[in-house]
Amino acid sequence: MRILFLTNFYPPASLGGYEQWCQEVAERLQARHQIVVLTSRHGRGALAASEPDWVRRDLHLEMDLGTMRNGVQFFTRRRAREQENLTHLDRVVRDVAPDVVLVWGMWNLHRTLVARAERLMPGRLAYYVGDYWPTLPSQLAQYWDAPARHWSSALPKRLLAAAARRVLARQAPPPLAFEHALFPTRFMRDEYRRLGIVPKSARIVHGGADTSLYGAEPERPRRGIRSLLYVGRLTRDKGVQTAIEALGRLARQDRFIEMRLSIAGTGDDEPSLRRLVQEQRLEARVTFCGHQSREALRTLYHEADVLVFPSLWQEPFGRVLVEAMAAGLVVVGTATGGAAEILTHDENALVFPAGDAVALANQVSRLADSEPLRARLALTARQQAVERFSVDRMSAEIETCLSELAAPTPQSPNLAG
Repeated sequence: MRILFLTNFYPPASLGGYEQWCQEVAERLQARHQIVVLTSRHGRGALAASEPDWVRRDLHLEMDLGTMRNGVQFFTRRRAREQENLTHLDRVVRDVAPDVVLVWGMWNLHRTLVARAERLMPGRLAYYVGDYWPTLPSQLAQYWDAPARHWSSALPKRLLAAAARRVLARQAPPPLAFEHALFPTRFMRDEYRRLGIVPKSARIVHGGADTSLYGAEPERPRRGIRSLLYVGRLTRDKGVQTAIEALGRLARQDRFIEMRLSIAGTGDDEPSLRRLVQEQRLEARVTFCGHQSREALRTLYHEADVLVFPSLWQEPFGRVLVEAMAAGLVVVGTATGGAAEILTHDENALVFPAGDAVALANQVSRLADSEPLRARLALTARQQAVERFSVDRMSAEIETCLSELAAPTPQSPNLAG
């Protein structure tokens, strides 16, 4: 097959695990098919020249990241950038003649781009839906609705915002057919239905991780619970404050005198989390590790005893859970959203109610009291990560779905499931 991936970001110029999925799937399919990835220009200036020629970083984002020029570009370059995107898409479709298109992340890309892709490839376009971009306003609208970040730009932005909103009101985003969708969890499929987006056909293709990265490590020493690990964004909805408060409770017990918490990630809530650490008098026990590469994360997983997953929001999936489970790490987490399709209490993890620091501390204490429990949970978690949530399985299921769209026959099974 000739497969065109359409996505907002693509590693190494990416923002998180959703884009890593795109790369992992594309690279696996590239071994058997002709792949082209059409993505944004974000970060391309810092990339190595050795990048494969099938990755084309040509698209403009609606709003560039980390620049003060967005307000000016809205009035001077917005329509030209949008038209350039459509031209790039038309050229790729003409030159590559793809059999099927797989739309990945579309946040901060013009909606007209995917609408054009639907028209160019009727019935042969599928969405892998791991976030909520179809339900969100455009990044342009969010920009003009948000307050200025600096006092010096507050007045100019307020004056321009009214004119910008009038422009956006005259240019409603085009409707999307959204015929074929693949969801990483049943939760995401059901959420889209609840929000009024019901694809003509849908299939659950659970997300995954490259579990082979974690298979060669030696067995963990039997040394109790000393090291907790959090991996993810540092934002309020991820519940990191719950982990810190739980450590504060545990730290008051003599038997947890050596317990530490490592926090890997970055985000807007980091300053308030650091203040909470000070309030809890945990400065010597909590380490903020910042953003970590995949190789560094692998080391952190194998150095820790427990992954704490304290998310408050309805997670679309939970990639970090699969990575930790594949590394043989015991997980204590909240089964929010799609995470409930990964975590099973007392089978492959211990689960606690979102936001309940007392319950989290109690579950960690329970693990500390029982080495057999830790061993059983870790073994089951690793087996299930490899068997149910590998990226190889994920890629194979996506490949099957795309094959059905690329060569439909009267006998082809419907994607609904």
